[in-house]
Amino acid sequence: MNVAQRDHQTAVNWIEGEIDNMIRDLGKANASAAATSCVTLAFMLRVIDEAEHRYFRARIDKIYANYNAPIVSAA
Repeated sequence: MNVAQRDHQTAVNWIEGEIDNMIRDLGKANASAAATSCVTLAFMLRVIDEAEHRYFRARIDKIYANYNAPIVSAA
């Protein structure tokens, strides 16, 4: 594994960990802040590509949509 591959894997593991933390913290203020920041930083440092950036952002959005769906339908 070369340095770029290692950096990519480290970033993906970091993002996945922050998404897991976000899921545990759903409903709290700024629950997605760390996960969103990780995705943005990894993209800016070019350890994930644009497709992965869009994938992780969409995943975070979908988690929130699924979380908010019962709240909206109950209202």
